[in-house]
Amino acid sequence: MAYNPLANAPKQALALLEGQGMVAVYEATGGKVTSDFAAHNLTLIPPIPSGSIIHDNACGAGTVSRLILSHSSPAAPDVKIHATDIDPVFLSTLESDVAKNSWPVEVSNQKAEALSFPDNTFTHSITNIAIFMTASAGLDAAKEIHRTLQPGGVAIVNCWEALVWLFPIKLVAESTRGGKPMPAPPISWNDGVQIQKIMAEAGFKKENMRVDRAEVWAKTSDLRGGPRRVGRFWAGWAGWAGGRRG
Repeated sequence: MAYNPLANAPKQALALLEGQGMVAVYEATGGKVTSDFAAHNLTLIPPIPSGSIIHDNACGAGTVSRLILSHSSPAAPDVKIHATDIDPVFLSTLESDVAKNSWPVEVSNQKAEALSFPDNTFTHSITNIAIFMTASAGLDAAKEIHRTLQPGGVAIVNCWEALVWLFPIKLVAESTRGGKPMPAPPISWNDGVQIQKIMAEAGFKKENMRVDRAEVWAKTSDLRGGPRRVGRFWAGWAGWAGGRRG
């Protein structure tokens, strides 16, 4: 039987985790910070020139694509963007906006670890807040980035160093489960070692890499609804165990 992460989800969470509600909750809980992070990363590279072929890898609802198109100048009108992800709901949201606005974006359902594009396709490959969620601790996706990037092309790959909301979640989890420690992730990404390691193993030369840090944050006055949305959204990804329906 196929695994269903929503099998034990409480009814109040289902509206946030199914269909377009999932996209709306993601944008409400993490959309601003992921967008701000991507926007900062785009300032670290030269302006994207005319004729560029860009991969918005693990695109979600198209955060990177939207940023690039919103900053396009008259000197670069003919960029082409390929936006890929494995979540049909997020892809559908992007496809709708692409059709509505006649954006130069081609949307397709593809795994970051097994892309269908030929070698040396892209001038730019951007993987925003996603590499750490891919298989093989990010290595397979990094290899695909290297394979599909043209020689001399630009790749942006990033991950979180720290998540301020994780600490209160950890405290609540431990206090409601008899003091049992919250499991640590199998791979630590917060010191930058893992992300540099997989990029080097994928074929990128260390002397051509640049490491940068940035701080992004979002402000909310909804101190009750915000944590509830975060908890239900992330539990929807990881799955609900029976009895954990608060």
